[in-house]
Amino acid sequence: MQRANAWKQSGRISLWRYTENERNFPGWHLNGDADGCKSLLALLDALAADGEGSRTVAIIAPTKTQLSVPNNKAGLAAWKAPSKLRITFSPTSREWRFPANLDPAELTVGADWLQPLRDGISGIPAGRGDYAVGDRITGLSLWFWW
Repeated sequence: MQRANAWKQSGRISLWRYTENERNFPGWHLNGDADGCKSLLALLDALAADGEGSRTVAIIAPTKTQLSVPNNKAGLAAWKAPSKLRITFSPTSREWRFPANLDPAELTVGADWLQPLRDGISGIPAGRGDYAVGDRITGLSLWFWW
């Protein structure tokens, strides 16, 4: 049985990108509660154990409190959020692809990006963030915020 197929989402995950002041805050931005981050990590582990695959994650729009952490334009910069994020893992690829598409947003990661992605997600509940990972040539970066 595929582990990723048995995965069940829990907690809250927010994902957004700014449509204003993108020069200072380019790419996607991720935040989640402890349960949501734990759930995302479990999904990444399941995809890695399966060897490859995709799953869709439900996304909740960021709150004013979450938007105040990056403080883009005093937390008032315009933004867009998808309602879903499709995560695809390919162990034989070195790829990072995260286009600006909404509904669903689509993140494709190869084996080289799995650990940096895990590190960023696991740091969110611990108050670590304000940095991004990703290959800006093949897709938008992903910022992590507590």
